Amino acid sequence: MLSVVLWLSLNFNQVYEIEKTVPVNFRVSKPYSVSGNIPLNLEVKFRGVGWNLMRLFTSLNLEFNYEVSAKKKENFTILTKDYLRANLDLSQNLDIISVYPETLFVKVDTYEEKYVKLLPHMQINCREGYQVVGQPTLQPDSLKIGGSIELLRNINHLNTKHIVFDNVNAGISRNIFVSDSLSNLLWLSQNEVKLNVNIELTAEKDFENIEIKVPNVPDDKEVLLIPQNVTVQLKGGVNQLAQIENSRIIAKVDYFKILSDTTGSVAPYFEIPPGCVVIAVKPDIIQYVIKKK
Repeated sequence: MLSVVLWLSLNFNQVYEIEKTVPVNFRVSKPYSVSGNIPLNLEVKFRGVGWNLMRLFTSLNLEFNYEVSAKKKENFTILTKDYLRANLDLSQNLDIISVYPETLFVKVDTYEEKYVKLLPHMQINCREGYQVVGQPTLQPDSLKIGGSIELLRNINHLNTKHIVFDNVNAGISRNIFVSDSLSNLLWLSQNEVKLNVNIELTAEKDFENIEIKVPNVPDDKEVLLIPQNVTVQLKGGVNQLAQIENSRIIAKVDYFKILSDTTGSVAPYFEIPPGCVVIAVKPDIIQYVIKKK
């Protein structure tokens, strides 16, 4: 015990350097808000005696809190090191060596609100034999946000926090968080939304007599296709394929593609339900004849 006490006393009386992440918060009253090069966090390097550095993990409130008394639109700068030195309760044996970024350029602007689309940001790795059917959905799929006019002008959508699902073999229904990359500048009507993803067993199914259409044909022309119908094999969810009718599978050969062709035959392209994949077409090459009406 005596050895431990002596070792701690010796080492904690030496000078060390340590880096800490300090969150950045601005407080401003409506009808104003702030924007600019304001990060979520500052990277701060401290130097001090070991005993004093312990306060960084215990009693010291490590936050960059800035109160904006806005009465008009204006721009100003903040020297981050000076501000932290003046507002953190640092002792004589504890100092700030550097802060990144060193300067914050702040814009005070009018506060506004608007609705934006919310998009899922995720990776789904299904177990072998399973697949995602359709598009993942969010409830709600849009949020009301508030902030400076300049900031809102450049925001058309928000993402959820990135999340990875591995070895999935069943539907997903859970709450996920909205991305907080602008949380110190934006107000959000809610921070959590519900994610729903349909997962099904993978299957294959043939759809026969799918008629091929030819868009963009001039009024004085007619295109004859040989053959006019094809069989399409789709891969998708077992329940999904069971509910698909032929009318939901659109086969096309564009007229302009025919005009640029030099071989006398073209391959059709398809519009199919989300989550399905075309794995075979019979026949896969279509011949054509262009006639005047």
